[in-house]
Amino acid sequence: MSLTRLAMRLAAARALLDRTLAGPRVFDSAVDPIDQTIAEQRQPLIVLTTDEHELEVTGRDLGSGNHRCELVIEIAIASRVEVPASDGDGGQITIAIPHTDEGMELTLDIMEHQVVRALNRDDNAWSRVWMMLVPRITRSLSRRGASAENGVRFAARQLVLSCDLVETPVSGGAVTSNSAWGQLLALMAADAALAGIASLLRAEIEGELADEWRQAAEILGIPLEVANQIGIGPVEDLDADPQPLSDITFLDFDQTVVFEPQGS
Repeated sequence: MSLTRLAMRLAAARALLDRTLAGPRVFDSAVDPIDQTIAEQRQPLIVLTTDEHELEVTGRDLGSGNHRCELVIEIAIASRVEVPASDGDGGQITIAIPHTDEGMELTLDIMEHQVVRALNRDDNAWSRVWMMLVPRITRSLSRRGASAENGVRFAARQLVLSCDLVETPVSGGAVTSNSAWGQLLALMAADAALAGIASLLRAEIEGELADEWRQAAEILGIPLEVANQIGIGPVEDLDADPQPLSDITFLDFDQTVVFEPQGS
């Protein structure tokens, strides 16, 4: 289940790249606190994390079920922001939003709108893949934040999306090209920064459990011994005879007839 969480977060980060006022400053799971990161960057930035992942488990099946994950998108600004705009006559102008309380709040509102629009518009391959990985969003929560840590005054907004996720493909099976995972891996393979991760994920999914009965056991979420007991395990080779025949005995009332094998 963690692989789909990873895939969803990567797709969201790529979908937001250069689609907001943060430009290329979109970080996947930054370890440093947001106040430290914004102090170093000073420019608008976005940090994505996946804090909680919930699965309704049946029995011991930890792979299948209703997956729900919280995608946390943190937006922060710590300086004046310049926004390109139209002058109304076909030309372009730049609007400077000042580094004031009102200005920072306005900038955060604009960026939050840009984030939501970028994730839900199908004019970008990464956005389309993200929507395939997230068939439904059950809740959206926006939190405001601000601070003046390390001598840097900044404002922040935290957008939390509760997402339903598709399941990770069963280990050992081929990833079809028209599926959400197939399109994701193709996009990652074409991205120089993600090509290595794409190869790792494909090997993790396709490189195990070559036997169909083992794949079936994983789909059902049952141990291999149980799979054997319910009849989906491997069928014994009837031509193999671990104990060669030594003799045949027929019991006929009081008579016993023994046929001994002939020497080879």
